[in-house]
Amino acid sequence: MRNRSGRAHLIHLDAVVESQGSHIMEFSIGTCAKIDQVSMVKQAEDLGVTHFGVGEGPLLFSDPYQFLALAARETSTIKLGTMVTNPLTRIAPVTANSMATLNALAPGRTYLGIGTANNALRSMGNRTAKISELMHAIEVSRDLMAGRRTVHKWLGQEREVEFLDKESGFYNVKDHIPIWVAAGGPKGLAEAVKYADAIVYCLGPNPDMIKLIRTRLDEAVANAGRAPGSVKLVSLSWFYQLEKGETWEDGVTKGFGSGPISSCITNSGLMDQNRDVLGNAIVDASITAAQQYLGDPTAVDQPHYLDTWAKYLRGLDPRHRPIITKELVDYWCLYGSPAELRDKTALMLESGVDITQVFLSNPFTAQRDIDNIGRSILAHA
Repeated sequence: MRNRSGRAHLIHLDAVVESQGSHIMEFSIGTCAKIDQVSMVKQAEDLGVTHFGVGEGPLLFSDPYQFLALAARETSTIKLGTMVTNPLTRIAPVTANSMATLNALAPGRTYLGIGTANNALRSMGNRTAKISELMHAIEVSRDLMAGRRTVHKWLGQEREVEFLDKESGFYNVKDHIPIWVAAGGPKGLAEAVKYADAIVYCLGPNPDMIKLIRTRLDEAVANAGRAPGSVKLVSLSWFYQLEKGETWEDGVTKGFGSGPISSCITNSGLMDQNRDVLGNAIVDASITAAQQYLGDPTAVDQPHYLDTWAKYLRGLDPRHRPIITKELVDYWCLYGSPAELRDKTALMLESGVDITQVFLSNPFTAQRDIDNIGRSILAHA
């Protein structure tokens, strides 16, 4: 690995984990909810993965809560959650009920991953959630999941809500349910840390970007009056292990597909505000990729949103291949040989990441990728 100055990073994963005071590295896997592949959660647990989350896309994937309920019955230690839900496809009391129900199936090993949404709403042709909508949903969900009465704003009304039978086993509000917030931009970060146990951010093995987000996160935590280190930083990278003779292009075609473009979409605004830290080249490349993928909203011949998202996270849509460059892959993806994967993971932890997470963007090859993660990264932690 090399930093921007060109100096080599010689980092060993076991040394980084040892320096953090624990021999157990927290590692999370996210993927699409595909109901006939629930067994891969047990596979991940057996290999040492500590968290497993599935995304929500009503027109794209299986229902996440049905997937997680089945996974809860097949596992015993791995933590299960949404990666991520949002405040618009499900209102807060419904989300809180789903999580508290899951918490009854898997006591103390559930977490709520939530954000403003990307694919879930854009694939339906709708806007993503506003920060204010996200924060209200988090506040209401947090209170309900803790067994408290709270005020829910919905349909122009404010009404008190509370789970009405907390003792009969309908749901579990006794074991804490951590909240992971997928935040993008300074405003989202500043608001999210008021409630979050962890912040999920699209990050690859680039120290400059990681340290920028780590600094912003720590500042936001301090400004919110919370204790230093009380909010963890969870990276979200796109994964592929190169086999002998393969190149970065194989990583795109056989692995993460259009995944890196999602990182460009979610980060372009913040990156544009921090050109002095990140450099114009990667900022321009990321913004350009996001614009090319989403298209010009004012164009007469703009593709239908259903066509735009039809092959999202199902391998590589050939139309998007020209958008994905080696520069973007190097910046946003955790890929390479087994040794390179270990070095890049160690670099991310050293740079400020608390929980390394990969999102497996193709559910049809997820079991292969989970096996590679276990053998190449976790077996050496």
